[in-house]
Amino acid sequence: MNGESTTYTVDEALVALGFGNFQVLVLIYAGMGWISEAMEMMLLSFVGPAVQSAWGLSTHEESLLTSVVFAGMLVGAYLWGSISDKYGRRSLSVQQGAKGQADHFAVAGLIFR
Repeated sequence: MNGESTTYTVDEALVALGFGNFQVLVLIYAGMGWISEAMEMMLLSFVGPAVQSAWGLSTHEESLLTSVVFAGMLVGAYLWGSISDKYGRRSLSVQQGAKGQADHFAVAGLIFR
């Protein structure tokens, strides 16, 4: 306050802040995201061979189909990042969360009818 600025290293800042409820919530949400990404990768490894045999695809075509998923992730991450920067992350997160829930209920309705 007397014209002196206090600087911290990252380690000193983490020790000064401590580990509280906010950090626990961040870890939980990040963990859920990590789990969902891992589940998607595992799902691709099971669905790929099943689609290959059901549709009569060659190994090259099945690999291309799996690669398109990752290309979609790349393009989607870039576009949604830019859109979120322009319009705000919170409002778009709520909209995408609601859309995701609607998608899940629609798929569940198709599967369990």
